[in-house]
Amino acid sequence: MGVDGAAFAECLTEVSARYGIEPRTAAVAAVAAALAARHRRGRTVLAVGTDLGPVRLVDVGVELGGRTAAAVALGRLEAELEAGLDAGLEAESGPESAERSGVAVLFGRPAEQWRGLGPRLADRDLVLSIDPDRKETGCEFDRDLYDPAGVTAFCADVRQVLAALLDSPDLPVLDVEESPGPETANATAPDAPALSSTEALLAGIWAEVLDVSPAEIEAGSDFFALGGHSLLAARVAMRAGTVFGAEVTVEDLFHHPTLSGLAALIGRAAPTTVAPIPAAPAGGAHPLSSAQTGIWLAEQLDPGAAQYNFPLYWRLRGTVDPAALRRALDGLVRRHEALRLRITESDAGPVQGVSPVPAVPFETVDLPGHDDAALAALVRRTVDAPFDLAENALRALLVRLADDDWALVLVVHHIVCDQWSLAHLVDELGTLYAGRVGVPQDGPRTGYLDYASWHRDVLAERLPALREHWREDVVTAPEVDLTALHRADAGPGLRAGCHRFEIPAGLLGEVEALGRRSGATPFMVLYAAFLGLLHRYSGQDDLTVGTSVAGRGHPQLETVVGSFVNLVQLRTRLAPGVPFRELLDRARTTVIDAYAHQDYPLEAALRERRAHGAPGTPPTSVIFELLNVDPVRLTLPGAEAEEVPVRVGSAKFGLMVTLEATASGTIGNVEYRADRYDAARIARFIEHYLSLLAAVVRDPELRADQWLPAGEPADPSPAAQAVAVAADQEQDGGATPASRQRDALETVLAGIWADELGVATVGADEDFFALGGYSLTATRIVARLRRELSVTVPLRVLLVDGTVASLAAYVEAHEPDLPGLQRTVRVIRLARADTHRQRQTADQEGM
Repeated sequence: MGVDGAAFAECLTEVSARYGIEPRTAAVAAVAAALAARHRRGRTVLAVGTDLGPVRLVDVGVELGGRTAAAVALGRLEAELEAGLDAGLEAESGPESAERSGVAVLFGRPAEQWRGLGPRLADRDLVLSIDPDRKETGCEFDRDLYDPAGVTAFCADVRQVLAALLDSPDLPVLDVEESPGPETANATAPDAPALSSTEALLAGIWAEVLDVSPAEIEAGSDFFALGGHSLLAARVAMRAGTVFGAEVTVEDLFHHPTLSGLAALIGRAAPTTVAPIPAAPAGGAHPLSSAQTGIWLAEQLDPGAAQYNFPLYWRLRGTVDPAALRRALDGLVRRHEALRLRITESDAGPVQGVSPVPAVPFETVDLPGHDDAALAALVRRTVDAPFDLAENALRALLVRLADDDWALVLVVHHIVCDQWSLAHLVDELGTLYAGRVGVPQDGPRTGYLDYASWHRDVLAERLPALREHWREDVVTAPEVDLTALHRADAGPGLRAGCHRFEIPAGLLGEVEALGRRSGATPFMVLYAAFLGLLHRYSGQDDLTVGTSVAGRGHPQLETVVGSFVNLVQLRTRLAPGVPFRELLDRARTTVIDAYAHQDYPLEAALRERRAHGAPGTPPTSVIFELLNVDPVRLTLPGAEAEEVPVRVGSAKFGLMVTLEATASGTIGNVEYRADRYDAARIARFIEHYLSLLAAVVRDPELRADQWLPAGEPADPSPAAQAVAVAADQEQDGGATPASRQRDALETVLAGIWADELGVATVGADEDFFALGGYSLTATRIVARLRRELSVTVPLRVLLVDGTVASLAAYVEAHEPDLPGLQRTVRVIRLARADTHRQRQTADQEGM
């Protein structure tokens, strides 16, 4: 059987009790619904048998609809089954054998005992035998005819239908995964029916948004199985609302993910006209939008930091025209109102106005000789400098290293631009630089101030209901306790640490497959696994994690540059010993609910917390995000642009995990407050995440105590470890053997990095790429590690985990025995001292 037999029978019993029907009715309906979803037809023929008589053929019809419609359909099916099974169905009056689904649902006996009990059970049938009283479920099939993996997927679909009947009243019964069903190896699916007019229009929208051929989209196609995610769902919702004159939300796509299901919902929706966003009053000072206010308030908590800077950094090989680049930047700012916004403080709070003259701070520097250290310093200074938002929110640096070697850095403040906008801006920059036709002088008709004014009015109407919905979560949500990741000397600083990792393509494929079987997006699966990890590290059953939502709920906003993103809370409660499948169900419900109420502003949440005596700080410092925005690609005629990873030196949140799909795979990045969290513990935390993720996607029935090996995270408790470390340091002059080895290892690695990068010193948390590193430098460092320390480090470790601290953690984990380390440290120090003396002597002789 492809699912847990006891759990399947228990779910069947719950459905029976909910709708007041016999378990056999619920089972037949679930099997018929799963088959109907697979074959995209509303009727199917099953062989059905009970312990009261022989096997009968039953023609079952299943309707789309929520719980009310399902109750009507199930009640009618109950009556049909009673009449059909009691009276019997003769061969000539029953359905033709060619119409049979090939599936039998039998009750009261093990599957093998049904063979030969009636002509209605064929040798080629896949048999599900169910005994709800004993909570037993079995499955019998010919392995020469059926693929076991397909049978497992089909059984999961049947259980998913049962779960749907217990779930939201808006969840259609037939919205289950279109996965391989229990067809025979040589069977072929019937031709797909022609799309209705609504389905055809909707398929065109899907094809454009998903970037797939319309021929790939059928009535039963699942939006998320085709590669959809929440941001693309927002685009579909905006465009569908315009095309069909109906209100379509992101939540609608989660509840109705198939083309036919969403088309049916649109067909039932009352016609409505999406009111256009009116123009804001010209001139004068305007209040900030809710998204901007949240960013501004966060910056007031940490004044002078640059955590909301968005940096982009490229190395350009070829010919670059600085004057043309400046004109392109000025044209970009002229086109987009948000880039001309100037923010000041007034007695009423922060306000913004539009600067009529585009003036982008554009610094050009000549740096001949490929001075990597000087370049790294220039990049770091440009990236980490805070903005004076009363003057500008965008700046650029162009460095000429040689006639055919350049570096370009763009930094924009998040208060005027979000991730959605970046790809669009960079694409336009390349077009303007090339002087190509197609980019008008004027920008989009809707400006950011138009949005801010309109959204304030919309929010004023919705805020009371939003406040009521979020009040408990905002006020009572406990902070996630991640003491297990803290440094022994944890402090309050904002200095950012970074740990990069990768989710292997095969593991991500399993994540997507589990999502399809469970009616969940990949983000929901990844987020649920992260919750499981937080549960194991914190011991808490009540967990709150923040995530960002696009905030573009109107069709006019799709191409507008600006800051629309809002941070929402995902609060999920876990039951003791919960299996991962149940945690995923809870995570899915939490995410959908958050999307449905995503407009609640951070400013309002902070006011609500203060009003109820809670700290006036953001409700959570742990963030988990999956970036599905368009990739940023710079194209300049005459030069090849290579993007170089770069990050700001200040952390926005205590711990922020960001996953991003790239052409080469899914890259993860952990940004954390390095003054609070320990780099080695963060690295171990992510190792546990990948281990847990692999375990639960392969067996979603694993319970909480099975998600990680026994004793992980390692005992003793973090508090006890901190006491032990402090005691050891006091007895041993302030340093444990482990810390001395870590310090020595970081000293050696930092020395090698400094030599190869041409810089004086390298800090443990400084980024390899920000220091001027690139692939050839990484190759030289790997070679030196192998030669001088006899340590083999894959090149990807430096390219993915780009700090000395992360590299030291990797070496310790994979090469724990380093007996020559202290000797190597002494040799390096002596050599450097000798070099210093030689330089001093040469300087004195030259005087």
